[in-house]
Amino acid sequence: MTAQDILGNIAIIKGEGRSRAEKLKQADRLLKIPSVRTVLEKIGNVKGRLRTINVRFVAGEKNLIAKHRENSCMFKFDVSSCYFSQRLSNERKEIALKVRKKDKVLVMFAGVGVYPIVIWKIKKPVRIVGIEIGRDCCKYFKENLKLNKISSEEIEIIQGDVKKKMPKEKFDAVVMARPNLKESFLKQGLSVCKKNSKIFYYGFCNVNEKKKMTEDLKIEADKLKRKIKILRVVKAGDIAPYKFRYRVEIKVLK
Repeated sequence: MTAQDILGNIAIIKGEGRSRAEKLKQADRLLKIPSVRTVLEKIGNVKGRLRTINVRFVAGEKNLIAKHRENSCMFKFDVSSCYFSQRLSNERKEIALKVRKKDKVLVMFAGVGVYPIVIWKIKKPVRIVGIEIGRDCCKYFKENLKLNKISSEEIEIIQGDVKKKMPKEKFDAVVMARPNLKESFLKQGLSVCKKNSKIFYYGFCNVNEKKKMTEDLKIEADKLKRKIKILRVVKAGDIAPYKFRYRVEIKVLK
C-alpha cells in the first residue's frame, strides 16, 4: 500500500501520479481504521521555514484539525498550517530521556509544543521554554498545554523568530529541532549555552556528507569564539534516498 501518515483522526496520503480511483480505494481502506475520520492528499513537498504542506480533501469528514496521541500526550493542530511528524515520536522520547530533572531546557523551533510537552511528561525538568515563529503553531501550543494539564509556568511559550527573540537566560540543554534550511542557527543556540551545556542539533545531509556537517559546526563555533565537542551523531529519520536527518549531540566546552 502507498505510504501514508496517520495523525490521529486524519490520514494523509501521497497522490502524485495516481488516479482518483486509486486514491479513493486507499482512502476506503484507511477509513476502516477506527481512529481515522478524514483522508487528505498531500500536494507537493513541505515548504518554507514554517514547514507547511498543501492538502486536498479525498474522503470522509471534511476537516483539517488533527487530534493525535503520542508518548501519553495529546496534540491538536491544523495539518495545513502546522508541521507535525508522527515518525519522530521515538526520537522525541529519546531526547526526553536524555534530559535531567535538574536541567533548564530550551526548545527552538518548538512547533505545536511536541518536544517541550513530551520532555515535561517524561522528565519534568526545572524549566522548559519553547520558541516558535508560527502564530498558528503557538496558538495550538497553548491549547496543547491545556490538553495535557500543563501550566504556562511549567512550560513558557515565546512566539517569535529565534534570530530576534532568544531568551536572555542560560540553559543546560538546547533542543534545536530545526527545519531543513541552509542556515544552521548555531549562533542562536550557542547564545543561550554555558560551559557544559548540551545541544541536540538536527542536521540534514547525504550519508557521505555527515563528517563535513559536523566539521562545519565546529568551524562555525570557532568563529563565534566557542568550543564544542561532538559527542555522537545518530540517524534520526529518512528524508530522501541516501539523505537523512541526523541528531548531532554537542557538548559546549566554553
